[in-house]
Amino acid sequence: MSKEIDHDEAMTLLRDTWAEVRKSDEKKYVDDYIINQGLKEILHADKYGTRTFKYILVTNVLAKAVNSDVHALALQDQSELNGSFNSGGLATDVVTDWEKDNGERLGGSNEPRTNSVYYRQSKLNKDYEVRNDDLYQTLIRVLSELQEQTEAGTLTPLNMLRQTLKIVSQLDPTTISYSNPPDVPCADLKDAVANYLKQSNVGERLAAVVAGIIDAQYFNAGRRDIELSVEHVNVADENSNAAGDIEVFETEDRERLLQAAEVKDKPATKSDIQHSITTARNHKLDEYLFITGRGFQSPSERRRAIENIKDADIDLVLMSKSDLLSGLKFCGREGRTHFRKSVGDYLNDMRAQEATKSDWKETINSLRTD
Repeated sequence: MSKEIDHDEAMTLLRDTWAEVRKSDEKKYVDDYIINQGLKEILHADKYGTRTFKYILVTNVLAKAVNSDVHALALQDQSELNGSFNSGGLATDVVTDWEKDNGERLGGSNEPRTNSVYYRQSKLNKDYEVRNDDLYQTLIRVLSELQEQTEAGTLTPLNMLRQTLKIVSQLDPTTISYSNPPDVPCADLKDAVANYLKQSNVGERLAAVVAGIIDAQYFNAGRRDIELSVEHVNVADENSNAAGDIEVFETEDRERLLQAAEVKDKPATKSDIQHSITTARNHKLDEYLFITGRGFQSPSERRRAIENIKDADIDLVLMSKSDLLSGLKFCGREGRTHFRKSVGDYLNDMRAQEATKSDWKETINSLRTD
């Protein structure tokens, strides 16, 4: 029989327990060598090929602490285990949000369920073939101990959660953090950002820079109550209800959409333009920004796209990277300082690749004169 997990209750427990262990000098909440060694092996493992194990571990320990009737080895609510539950849903809706706010120590995944360990099994199965089988077996062993000792009354799930989070707290955060230089010449900043954008990284860099410039222009105009949202680049258009990769709302309640932009880091096509015009029309926008990071697929494709723009019933504003960076000139010094911070914030929000974030930090540090 499947069990329900209240996600609001889970989020509250996760955040409260995290705050508790971070403040406490206590190091051992669970007095069991096998469990403690297993937790360390899983959580301290190299990220490549192992981060799904970390999400399953934290998620299932959390679920057990919220509702001790759930089975610690369950992955989906249709498993034959007594106490099955939707582990992937809990990981995506609760654990990833908490992790984003606390340094992305598990690996910064937007959707842990994309790994086959999650979507091809309804429960953790010892015979399932994975690349890192030793660590996978350790995961099963630790969660089996949690299940068995909870049933025997020798282990409290909340203490298991505390022990797990204590070890997580010892991991280095991966979100970007840097000291923003107070005054940088506009020309130097423009050159540094242009150099940063020479690499693609699946469009993350360009999207964050576009968001940063739009944010800075609103900031410079005194519109500091707007809410700007950046859609993750891995979210397919057909799976999103967003008006674009970037949306600007009048307030944080997101009731009124002010502006939207599509960011294309690959050579654009006529169909991309048509899609953006349709999207703008569907969201009742009379203007829409379309930023091309690498121009169009061909001169003829560009001509056809321009014809579509001219015939459109909305004003589609086509911008190149050069046009975009020129916008820094209109942001003012305070706006450009805000821009440098905002790009880092948006990269964190998007859970961009580590190279994308570290290169931005290096870009900012290169602008320092002290």
